[in-house]
Amino acid sequence: MWQSVTGTAAEHNTRCARLSCIVFALALLLLVPVQGRPLFYWGARPAVIVTEAEPGQGIEAQVLEVHAALDKGDLRVRLTFDRPVHDAIYLPGGVPVSGRLRAVLYLDADADRATGWDAGPDDLRTGAEYRLEIGVVALGADEEEKLPAQALVTAFLASLGREGRRKSVWRGDDAGAPEQIMIHGEYIELRLPPLEIGAKEGVRLVLSAGERIWNGRVRP
Repeated sequence: MWQSVTGTAAEHNTRCARLSCIVFALALLLLVPVQGRPLFYWGARPAVIVTEAEPGQGIEAQVLEVHAALDKGDLRVRLTFDRPVHDAIYLPGGVPVSGRLRAVLYLDADADRATGWDAGPDDLRTGAEYRLEIGVVALGADEEEKLPAQALVTAFLASLGREGRRKSVWRGDDAGAPEQIMIHGEYIELRLPPLEIGAKEGVRLVLSAGERIWNGRVRP
């Protein structure tokens, strides 16, 4: 009789211990940043742009590669940074921070330098019809709405006139438009909306980082 009671108590304690472990594991999962599935299957597609940036230099994230592809007429873009995006937009304690991740891409959608922005014959940005800027907005916690502090990866797309005048086309962030802006690991992936000047095969991308500029063309 006593042996039966003791065995039952032991089994109960074991189940409680296992349940505690499961609860603890679930709590840890909630602390891990949720990252979405890639928006496009890139496979072994080569990069359109490869920079000479050295990984891990300074506090600002550096773009290492730019991949791009045309998918049913829509332009898909993936930027590879030198560190996980989460590490660039959050401090070690989990506090969101802005100003440590930024990238600017110019798009020559019709692959014709005689159209679009005229920045001068020696400027690789000449011919671009669009400017895409990726950045970060850090938001504090909202106690009334019960929202935690968070960092949003933002994208702003503007068309360019011949003299470089910008006109807003689209803007979004990874929280409000997860089907168009996705973060996973070192990547930020974007699915741009249909462009008025439709992207053609051979569309040219220009990455601008400070005084350095790289360009490349999207191949089939």
